[in-house]
Amino acid sequence: MKRARDTCATFMICFLACFLAIATLSTTAFADTHDLICCGGDEVFVIAIEDPKVKKWSWHSKQSPSIPEDIRKRFRSTDDCKPCEGDLLLITSSSGAVALIDRSSKACKFLAESRNAHSACLLPGRQVAVASSFGGDQVQFFDRDEIQQPAMVVQSLVLLGAHGLVWDAQRDCLWALGEKELLALVADANAKPAVRWSVRSRTSLPSNGGHDLSPQHDAKHLYVTTDTQVLTFDCDELNFLVAEGFGDQEKVKSVDRHATSNRIVFHQATAEDWWSDTIRFTDAKPIQISDQRLYKIRWDMPTKDPAE
Repeated sequence: MKRARDTCATFMICFLACFLAIATLSTTAFADTHDLICCGGDEVFVIAIEDPKVKKWSWHSKQSPSIPEDIRKRFRSTDDCKPCEGDLLLITSSSGAVALIDRSSKACKFLAESRNAHSACLLPGRQVAVASSFGGDQVQFFDRDEIQQPAMVVQSLVLLGAHGLVWDAQRDCLWALGEKELLALVADANAKPAVRWSVRSRTSLPSNGGHDLSPQHDAKHLYVTTDTQVLTFDCDELNFLVAEGFGDQEKVKSVDRHATSNRIVFHQATAEDWWSDTIRFTDAKPIQISDQRLYKIRWDMPTKDPAE
């Protein structure tokens, strides 16, 4: 009897160990908090801070067979790379396209064309918002489950130089950054899709050239970069301050705060170009990656899918 009990106990210990190992693997395979997602050229890739020379994961549009060949070339200049729940990655390209990629299979779950697309965001109601920058000058809304690929625009709102988008679940609004202003957009769930979204507020930027928009993960503030500044925006007071730790810095293309460690990674272009080969931090030495044209850097920390 004792031997049976011992055998049973050993089995349970092994079972629990295996279960925990599998659970840990499934939740961290694409969410290592020391990993960074990088974009800028025709490749989106993931690196670990500890070993930045090794690409842990990468994607080219040709690796997603469902993307038509004539649209693959539209991903030659990727400009945002946002990780989402479910091993998904939302990618935009200034060459005119946006895709939601399953990172395990590299299958394309959503595809749309959008002129000079600079950022995108998953929304409630299984919609996708896209910032169509200069030449488009709109925030565009798509049906995430559209059978037709590429999907067609359902609604659009004018925004000069649209560049950044962040969904704010607490305030039930979509923040949209343009060349000269930051909009709060809200949806009427009872309205038809073509007229669902409207502008709740407009806040003028203290300097022109709105570029990157990202949450500070304190439920109140956003980072906003312009041509000449890095700013903190108060979502309740609707005002701006120069971001602590930055001052007035030019050509900062992205700022991203880690949700748990609060570490800040950012990318600043060179004086001559829109890109650089260097990843920067506010609390550590920069990382240089030779032969790369970097544009935006994001922590590999998936955001909650508001559609679920």
